[in-house]
Amino acid sequence: MPKVAIAESLSDWEGLLASAGSLSLDDALLGENLEELRALLDQAKELHALRMHLEGERRAAAQALAQTTEQAKTVAIRIRSKLKGVYGHTSGQLIGFGIKPRPLARDDSPPEPFSEVFKKE
Repeated sequence: MPKVAIAESLSDWEGLLASAGSLSLDDALLGENLEELRALLDQAKELHALRMHLEGERRAAAQALAQTTEQAKTVAIRIRSKLKGVYGHTSGQLIGFGIKPRPLARDDSPPEPFSEVFKKE
């Protein structure tokens, strides 16, 4: 079955109701079918309007979520940067915050912890 836009279907059904409703046929079955189509057309219009409203809300929510996500990423970058400044870029303590420490250069030894520096004096 080919896909038909809802607007085309609504317009088609409205036209059918207008043209068939003007006939003066004494067919009870046709009258029942026309009434059923009128009811279904009204229901379809209401559901289409609801769908359009919800689509608008979905788009607004998606946009708000994208903005919030970008702000959160920026704040997380600031926090990680501050933690690197506090502990140092090569500190193993960064792993506890989900940050990969910078690898040491080949000839560098790991820095001494502060507690050992003060014990030597």
